Amino acid sequence: MTTPVNDDAVGRLLDLEDIKRAIGLYVIAVDTREMSLFDQVFTPDARIILGGVGDMTPASYKEMAVKGLAALDATQHHLGLPVINLDGDHAHARCYFLAQHVRNDLKPNPFLLIGGWYTDDLIRTEAGWRITKRIGTAVWYDGNSEVLGMGNFPMGATPRDDGSLPPPWLMG
Repeated sequence: MTTPVNDDAVGRLLDLEDIKRAIGLYVIAVDTREMSLFDQVFTPDARIILGGVGDMTPASYKEMAVKGLAALDATQHHLGLPVINLDGDHAHARCYFLAQHVRNDLKPNPFLLIGGWYTDDLIRTEAGWRITKRIGTAVWYDGNSEVLGMGNFPMGATPRDDGSLPPPWLMG
């Protein structure tokens, strides 16, 4: 079955691509340490809630990221394809991530790999789609917890909780 091409279908595809761009720019900002890109990712009043880090604004997250990234020799974040629920000028998305962190001074064990997902609420702005709320859920850790200064943090899976459930908007 083919979907007819019309202005609504084209508009929806353009919205989905702009949402994917905002989600993807986040990891480019972090890995290149170009925090000014966050202005194209988040609304100024967005909430960023990262497991183990806390509840932040884009400004406080930028400040924390600049300090934290300075101690690392490299990071590389990989994103899976986002699942997006588009509802007019609002959207919800979830995408999976793998985040590698490296501190060479900790050789022979300089790596910490984290797996999990981001659950986002987004809004259409005059400048494009922006994230208004991001919840980062770490599902597992592997490697050296000292890479992020986590002390003797246990590696392996995190306990399952409400954040382990599918988002309500996905369950329709």
